[in-house]
Amino acid sequence: MLGVSSVSVIEDQMVLTFSDVQSGSDFVQVVFGQMAESAVNVDMISLIPDQSASYSLALTTSNQYYPQLMQLLGSLRGRFPQVKFGISDGYAKVIAAGEEMKSQPGVAAAVITAVRQSGVDIQMITTSETDISLLVQSVHADTVKSALEG
Repeated sequence: MLGVSSVSVIEDQMVLTFSDVQSGSDFVQVVFGQMAESAVNVDMISLIPDQSASYSLALTTSNQYYPQLMQLLGSLRGRFPQVKFGISDGYAKVIAAGEEMKSQPGVAAAVITAVRQSGVDIQMITTSETDISLLVQSVHADTVKSALEG
């Protein structure tokens, strides 16, 4: 595929979501600080402002960190009672990588088109100069991998 030289899959991913986070609060600093202290490795991160003075935060991590996250969420509930949070699992991260992405326009468009043509919904996307990470339901990971390799 255009600009993609390898495709890999990381299984057993979960998504943590936080909503109604007040702008100007130290919530994000506290969350990531406590995750670091608990040795939780975080991957895809999305911070989204809404129409009011608040925002939502979503991030992915491995299912192996579930016990640490439950403890962390308990402490956050006491400190930030207005924040709503959720955990959902059953996801995989599919990574399309290639050095050509640095200078090749249209790679993200080709990747997203291939995934949509395979009939799979993308739950989250993050990028860097050389890779595009797509979060999909685990049951569709092989379909997405095949679509990107084809």
